Amino acid sequence: MTLWYLMAAVLLLIANGFFVGAEFALTAARRSRLEEMAAKGDGASRTALLCIKELSFSLAGAQLGITIASLLLGFIAEPSVAVLIEDALHPLGLSETALHSVAFAIALVIVVFLHMVVGEMAPKNMVIAHPDQSARLLAPSFRLFVNLFRPFIRALNAVANGILRLFGVEPQDELEESHSAADISALISDSAREGLLGQIEHRLLSGAIGFGDKDAADVMVPRTEVNAVPAQSTPADVERMVLQTGHSRLPVFASDIDHILGFVHAKDLLRVDGSARDDVLERGLIRAMLVIPESRRLHALLFDMRRERRHFALVIDEHGGTAGIVTIEDLLEELVGEIRDEYDASELGIEQLSDNRYVVPGSLRIDEVADYVGLQLPEGDYETVAGFVIDRLGRIPKRRDSVRHNEWRLRVRSMQRRRVVRVLIEPATETEEAEPEGAGVAPGG
Repeated sequence: MTLWYLMAAVLLLIANGFFVGAEFALTAARRSRLEEMAAKGDGASRTALLCIKELSFSLAGAQLGITIASLLLGFIAEPSVAVLIEDALHPLGLSETALHSVAFAIALVIVVFLHMVVGEMAPKNMVIAHPDQSARLLAPSFRLFVNLFRPFIRALNAVANGILRLFGVEPQDELEESHSAADISALISDSAREGLLGQIEHRLLSGAIGFGDKDAADVMVPRTEVNAVPAQSTPADVERMVLQTGHSRLPVFASDIDHILGFVHAKDLLRVDGSARDDVLERGLIRAMLVIPESRRLHALLFDMRRERRHFALVIDEHGGTAGIVTIEDLLEELVGEIRDEYDASELGIEQLSDNRYVVPGSLRIDEVADYVGLQLPEGDYETVAGFVIDRLGRIPKRRDSVRHNEWRLRVRSMQRRRVVRVLIEPATETEEAEPEGAGVAPGG
């Protein structure tokens, strides 16, 4: 009889593992993958999807199976194992009471160990490693069980859901399949950190996620940095400006930068007759610009530029004045990162004095400093080199003021009233390197 009990205990262990596996498989399986296989005619995937569609009911069925198997295992296995242990301990000459107590304690430890390892942990870990395959494997048999006990399970589930509603919790029959942009961004970052995504894939996916949250004001070239030409300019003047800035498209303004008429393209100047190079720009050379508000979302702006076949857009503020300009390259860089060409460094106003000495505009963004100079500035409540210097000094800088970051020194080279115009970036001296972080502030003057 003991042998039959032991065989029943083994079957109950397997049954417990089956229900534990089914519970984890239904919650861990990828629904999209199961739907793909079901569309190809896989019956097991269709059954798994049926279980997932009424997940609350299915989990209640799994819990019922686990509870029944666990209770029966304790009822059958412990006494059976205790009998075997008592037989083995008889030669020790213990009293019946002591023998029974010791045998029961050892049997309890053995059964609990087997129940935890074989009936719980092993199937759980196996299913988590292969959730989709496990769901397909276990779903048909599990579905048969829950259909057999459907009235009883439904009653238990209704009682449990009623208790939840008393606490203001609305039960869900299915797992939430949708994810917010923040959730997807976190998944992308985790995948990149684990080495599942390369640097390029990570940059593209992260850029695509963040693209929809930004507007024109986030990527535009501000009006103070816009290179534009007056309407009274000649083709020769525009050509010189093109060569000086490296821009092939230049805005054209009437009285001031707030009155943009359009833009002139460098290739249009090639059609100008040599005798007219010193005449005022013809109106026919000035192309219309796409005009957008600062709040225009980037995805909508990209659609506008594609529809209108424009590479250039004028950004206006709430008062109708010029806030800045946006190019198609600005939008692409938000998706794929910095796009460099042979003119970029000169466009940005970066002057390399020697191997590790640079003079840069105070308006240079901190990400551009990292790209072109190799200096990684920490993030803070600033976006430019000037902002970093002001943040470290805690005041408006003066000419020759300097701050240090790691092995680098940033010295204010020129000012225009309260604006930092140029900053010298160079390696810190040995004396400065011995000073604490953020020190090295030179006297103004």
